[in-house]
Amino acid sequence: MDTIKILLGVTVALLLGALAMSWKGFQREQRQVPPAELAEVQRQIDEIRIEQERLKIERERVLLGEAGAVAAPASGAAGLPLPATPPLEEAVPAEAAPAPVAPPLPAAGQDELRAQAIAAAAVVGKITEWVENPEIGSFATLEVVVPASVKAGTILCVRRNSGILGRLKVGEVSAEGAIANAGSEFGAVKPAVGDELILEPVVE
Repeated sequence: MDTIKILLGVTVALLLGALAMSWKGFQREQRQVPPAELAEVQRQIDEIRIEQERLKIERERVLLGEAGAVAAPASGAAGLPLPATPPLEEAVPAEAAPAPVAPPLPAAGQDELRAQAIAAAAVVGKITEWVENPEIGSFATLEVVVPASVKAGTILCVRRNSGILGRLKVGEVSAEGAIANAGSEFGAVKPAVGDELILEPVVE
């Protein structure tokens, strides 16, 4: 590589010297030289300039080649290639969480349908007396209207207007009537004489 550089330098110097000598001679003899010879000298000068540019480009190419050769060993320790950079993993979008499912809305008019079913239910008995005893608990004596529907263990709903106050569980049944214990806690409104008893209505 040093030899090439020296040769290129010498060639460029010789060309420059020849160009300088030609140019001085040209200036000195310009007035005495015929036009044809002047044109020939100009052509030679142009060729020298073209060759100078070519040598300049060649020199730059050689210098760039040396720079690449020097930089190459630095790519890896002891001439070993550097490990390949692992490809970046594509970002995988997190799986979208399922949208929360809203609880089903009650059917339109459900309360109204239930009120209608309660109002339309057949009366199977009536309360003739309501007793609240702290020792034995609360119970009611009943008038049985439909004996087939009022039997021991039957759960009856206490209806007032179109609502249900609570539930009674039938205990003892006789020809005179029946006795039922409170099957649920009654609130501030207690069963009273004359309240109607129905079977639990079924609302579709």
